[in-house]
Amino acid sequence: MATLYVRDVPDDLYERLREEARSSRRSIGATAIELLRAELPERRGLTISEWLERARAMRERHAPVADSAAELIREDRDR
Repeated sequence: MATLYVRDVPDDLYERLREEARSSRRSIGATAIELLRAELPERRGLTISEWLERARAMRERHAPVADSAAELIREDRDR
């Protein structure tokens, strides 16, 4: 498990954290972890259907203008 050190915490903020810890009967560190956990949402990965939908949308946005390079060359020659 990682260790987090925080420097230059304003005195009033530290006192509020200390009071919260005291009222919940936890250590200051445990209280800080709970507050961070409550404020930082967990990131979740995409579901397969979400991933497929994004892939479909990207394919549509970047659809080729011609079926092949030969077709593009023929069109250019015919101009």
